[in-house]
Amino acid sequence: MNESHRPPVPWPAEVDPEHLREAASRLAAHVSGQVGDDGAIRGECRSRVLESALALSLMTRIGVSSPARDRVLAFLREHLDSPQEFDRVLATLAVGRAGDRASADGADVVAKLTDMLLGAAPAFISARRRRMLYAVLSLFGCPVPPDAAPAADEEAPTDPVHSWAAVQQAAVTLVLAAATGVSNGATAAALRTLTAVRPETAVWEGYVLLHLLSLHGLAGVPGQEETVRSGLETLLRYQRDDGGFPFVAGLQHWCTSTAGIALAAAGSPPGVLRAMAETFVAHEVVESQRSLCLSLSRGAPLTGGWSIGPRVAQNDVDCTSCVLEFLQAVDPVGYGGTVRRGVDALLAVQGADGGFPTYVAGASSEPCMTAAAVNALAPYPFTAPARERALAFLADSQLPDGGFEPGWSRSRLHAMFRARLAACTAAPDDHRAARMAERIERSVRETQNADGGWGMQPGDPSDDISTAYGLITLCYGTESRPVGSALSWLLAHQNADGGYGGPPDMVGPRPFAYHIPVLTDAPVLLALGHVRHRVRSTASLLREGVA
Repeated sequence: MNESHRPPVPWPAEVDPEHLREAASRLAAHVSGQVGDDGAIRGECRSRVLESALALSLMTRIGVSSPARDRVLAFLREHLDSPQEFDRVLATLAVGRAGDRASADGADVVAKLTDMLLGAAPAFISARRRRMLYAVLSLFGCPVPPDAAPAADEEAPTDPVHSWAAVQQAAVTLVLAAATGVSNGATAAALRTLTAVRPETAVWEGYVLLHLLSLHGLAGVPGQEETVRSGLETLLRYQRDDGGFPFVAGLQHWCTSTAGIALAAAGSPPGVLRAMAETFVAHEVVESQRSLCLSLSRGAPLTGGWSIGPRVAQNDVDCTSCVLEFLQAVDPVGYGGTVRRGVDALLAVQGADGGFPTYVAGASSEPCMTAAAVNALAPYPFTAPARERALAFLADSQLPDGGFEPGWSRSRLHAMFRARLAACTAAPDDHRAARMAERIERSVRETQNADGGWGMQPGDPSDDISTAYGLITLCYGTESRPVGSALSWLLAHQNADGGYGGPPDMVGPRPFAYHIPVLTDAPVLLALGHVRHRVRSTASLLREGVA
């Protein structure tokens, strides 16, 4: 855990330390109870409307009538009145199309949903995500905007992207080409890409959404009928009990590393932590899968790090940073060789601007990934020059309101709390990092709701995850009152089983939220861990740790 140059925050008088200790113990028990015999947290991804609608659309498109179709149709009918507009509209379109009812005002739907969703995604992916949205909506009968139709002379893209994005681009290219009747150099390359991942035999990388987009892309290509039907049978292995489909098969490494950092901060027993750490030391991917991932990537991928799961070859900065931070907390000496390989992998993808991308060298640097990398690299003195450049990138990237561009969370505070922790690693004479930290703290204080919590965005109702992020940030400030208000909010919202609820914040692909319950518990436990280390007068009680 990063050390602050500031003295501890005074203990807020309105919070009972014993109540906090008991709540932290219950939450830690709830999280550690999800650790399997192999040391991993499976963290099953809940069904999502996007994938479920695409699955129903594919079944409708190729004329499948089965119990699986009936179940996904029932799932979508339950979401016809969803409070989330995108889910509500997509469920309505999918159910209507399954019943052979045409959608009305398709052009208006496309414009409205696209503008709404792209505002929550980083600017550098907006063009790619816009095309994806156009492709998805075209599968439900919505028209492709004229300016989105593929050009007759369009060639395959060459921009630096990771393997998942390359496959997504290929699928979107074929969907849009089929919708507009265009064939060009890009469509030929896209077909080669999609056949390379062999969707008829497996859900490549466990990425259900990519599998569905790939099958829809191939469904518009003559001669691919058997591939699509076999691919649909493969997909059905991932249908959930509620009839829907998830975004991915699982995010075992992501769940285990983020929960592990939180458990370590809360003082959990070393036996549990070591069992969790061993899952990362043992991580290996089949060479053929790794080679395919490398061949599809446009740009040097992160090698020697970690991915979202044990059978996933596409490594990323986020997972690698969290795994490194966790291994450092458990046993930096015992895991020294593994850690050094991860550190070298991170340093290899640092951009010329000092920032870090999510996946491949040469892609756009992102503030949230950069902050995560700084926090992971902080314990290693030889990384000081790289961290100094990264902190400069963070300072340059800060928005006028103290925040940063959207990353992999719907909560504005996700990147902010990470950047505030990264600022703790700066040299005492790094005045730019200090000013960045002050602006973060001020913004977090000013956007705290009257009830003591924070919402995903300023003015939104308070939620568990954003409140945890806000609390972590203010643990590195000087005022006890906002810390006490946030703690009071969290203590009042703990569930009977010791866990926490509320809306999910993680997104994938951006800006689509996915839900894994432990990813709500982990940020709250992490926040209580930071309170344990940073709030005065709690040491004698809270440093006893949690069982």
